[in-house]
Amino acid sequence: MFFPGRTGARPGTILALSLLACAGGAGLAFVPAPTFLVVAATFCIGLWLATRGYFQRRGDIAEDAVVGSPPRRSTFAGRLVPVFLVFWWVVLIAPLSLYDPRVVGGQDAAQATASGSLQNQIMIVAFGGIGLILLMGAIKRMDVAFRWILVLWAVYLGWGYASLLWSVYPPLTIRNLVAYVLVTFGSFGLGAGFYGARPDGRAMFFRHITVAGLLSALVILIPLPLHWGQIDPLNPAQRLEINGNFTALVARPVMTAVVTLLITSLVGLRKWRTRDWLYVFVLLLPVFVLKTRGPFLWAMLALVIVYLLYRTRVHDRIFQLGLAVTAALGAYVSYSSGMLGLIVPYLTRDNTQLSMSLTGRIPLWEAIVPQIEQHPLLGVGFAAFWNPENLYRMQEIVGFPVVSAHNGFLQELLDTGMIGLALFLVFWVSTMALVVHRARRGGDRMGWFALALMVLYLLLNVTTALMQEYLEFPFMLVFATLGMMAVRNPSRENDAGIPRPERLELRVGGSGGG
Repeated sequence: MFFPGRTGARPGTILALSLLACAGGAGLAFVPAPTFLVVAATFCIGLWLATRGYFQRRGDIAEDAVVGSPPRRSTFAGRLVPVFLVFWWVVLIAPLSLYDPRVVGGQDAAQATASGSLQNQIMIVAFGGIGLILLMGAIKRMDVAFRWILVLWAVYLGWGYASLLWSVYPPLTIRNLVAYVLVTFGSFGLGAGFYGARPDGRAMFFRHITVAGLLSALVILIPLPLHWGQIDPLNPAQRLEINGNFTALVARPVMTAVVTLLITSLVGLRKWRTRDWLYVFVLLLPVFVLKTRGPFLWAMLALVIVYLLYRTRVHDRIFQLGLAVTAALGAYVSYSSGMLGLIVPYLTRDNTQLSMSLTGRIPLWEAIVPQIEQHPLLGVGFAAFWNPENLYRMQEIVGFPVVSAHNGFLQELLDTGMIGLALFLVFWVSTMALVVHRARRGGDRMGWFALALMVLYLLLNVTTALMQEYLEFPFMLVFATLGMMAVRNPSRENDAGIPRPERLELRVGGSGGG
């Protein structure tokens, strides 16, 4: 299926060979799994070689040959901000390296909810302060469309502040709203005023995401040999149980870094390098050790969704159809050969009954619905439901400690009601429509990356309540990415963050000597 001297095969040839391969491959459903794996891999590689010329969009090959742009002359801010960001992130994740025993619920959780963490509050103020200072210098260069997006976000935040009038726990509402504003506008300010102001800002942004993910992975992997006797990573029923929000500080950051490496390479924002395979391997190891299934599954689904939206031509669909048929046959072969028996225990942590209830989420959601019906329009106040009193009450109802709704949409209904959820979704859907329009019509491929982050964030909210959580890695990256897109400067860099070539001026009538 390789055609020498061509960047791609004719559509008719591709379709005929693909149908023939699929028809013949149907018989592979009755062969041993290893045989199927070899043949399927050969088929996918051959199909890719036949169609790869059609997958490369205009400018991808030429621009991807150069990644990033010449570094800008070093400035004080250019040196200070990256150092601050690394220090800020290390301070957040460092406590996880202690491997303290995990504590769920109880009086300590209720007290922490009521008082908050002083360290986190200091970190949020520092982060938000630097971001807001940078935003002030970039706000005049912002695109009008993104200013309207910020207006939509301000309306949602305004509704949150209005909920103080009926909040059942005003201290929680005030503290979370102030932190929410600082983090969102601080992230946007970093994107607009720091990354967006540099010729190499986008390339630097992707590197920083990868570094943050690797630091989160290493904070789990480096101390692991010291605790080898306490955990068997190959045991599907055993996961690493340590104190701290390891899902927010490890699992979601590492999967976001994986999504960043893959999506940016797919859409031509950066070139895939050999060492990226090593990065992906290191990033996935802590997910295997922690047995956190949700971030991995949602990240893979987000990649598929954005890939299908990005690759929309007929030749792309042929390749996608070939992959889908191969995956379907592979699932059948795995089932018939008993290979699923090796995979399912890891997906269910060797507890199928508990996994059928989504590890207790379904009974929790059933208990939350009556609470929503008591205040359907207004809610009980921004971030106010999970106060100490309700923590104890909900624990008695569901029979186990809970600290959130484990679903962002239900959480939003609880706290800000149908009006708050509608305002949040209006902002989110409008922003996704804007970035897709910029990617398809405006040529700014950064829009595809922004879309991937936003889709990932919404998917994560299906099984986790993140919508009113401020220290969430994907959430902060969304606003930083929007900030960079808002101040894009076509005169200095093209959409991939690569310097535009020198403009060649042709003069007519001699060299200008007289």
